[in-house]
Amino acid sequence: MSGLLRYSRNFTGALHRQVRWYASPVSPAGVDDAVDKLKTETNRLSQIAKKFWDQVSVGENVQNGKLVIQLDKKPVRTPLGNHLAVDKDRKILARLLQKEWSNISHGSVKTHALPLTSLIARCIDLEAANAEGAHPDLKVKIGGNRNELSNSLLRYLDTDTILVFSPRDELEGKLRAAQDDMYLPIIGSVEKFLSQHSDKPISLQILDADLHGLRGNAQKPETLAAARKFLDSLSAWDLAIFEKTVLTTKSFICGILLLQNKASTDPAKGLQYTMEDIARAATLETIHQTERWGEVEDTHDVDKRDIRRNVHAAAIAAYKA
Repeated sequence: MSGLLRYSRNFTGALHRQVRWYASPVSPAGVDDAVDKLKTETNRLSQIAKKFWDQVSVGENVQNGKLVIQLDKKPVRTPLGNHLAVDKDRKILARLLQKEWSNISHGSVKTHALPLTSLIARCIDLEAANAEGAHPDLKVKIGGNRNELSNSLLRYLDTDTILVFSPRDELEGKLRAAQDDMYLPIIGSVEKFLSQHSDKPISLQILDADLHGLRGNAQKPETLAAARKFLDSLSAWDLAIFEKTVLTTKSFICGILLLQNKASTDPAKGLQYTMEDIARAATLETIHQTERWGEVEDTHDVDKRDIRRNVHAAAIAAYKA
């Protein structure tokens, strides 16, 4: 597939996504529509899209000591009805959530303008749905069954952005050189990281356009098993962050990089990458395409900012301070 054809495909797909978003908003896969009927602040906002409060504050729950985001002294609730609250050791996160709601103007409110709130609400609801003694229906309502979530996320490892290499003669060889320079060290480090979750060395299967053409890619069973063990080791909170990163970047590997960089006090060797590095890795092909043929206004620029916004929101949610 030529670079120009891929560029056209990216533009058409992005345009289709924009039209579909404006025409028919849909719920995330696996989420029960009944969740939207719960009378919570986040659901109300998605329905009326108007500001309905005057003051935003951070209060403390006297029962569990958590920091709660409040609108006019009333706690904000997640789609499942839980308080939008974080532990005391996440004071920075609480203040950023407060700032996000405070920055909403008196005009129309777009729910996508609250990326941090939507992610933290997902973290909280996923924790609640998977807590011991939780009603099984909660997992159904938010698509929170861990086994099903893992199955969905593992599919991204087969088609991972960082495992797909362009032809060496495309874009004067600049794209392939950039991929070799950036992707190969990441792949090697992730192989070592996943090997910790396996009794044998892990080798990731890549898709090289010069060698494999347009065929699909599939990881070995032992690789998928190691990746699943990694997912099983995550808390529900970190799993929600990982899910957001993977869905944003279309890369299982980028999810590993983000969590290792932000959620761990001792990142695995070779996996220390900034959020800008992760965003660049996820969009490397598009970067080189736009440098060659130009950027399509309201398409490539929107996608670029959307990816960075979501990646940074995930990093903030993962940061413990």
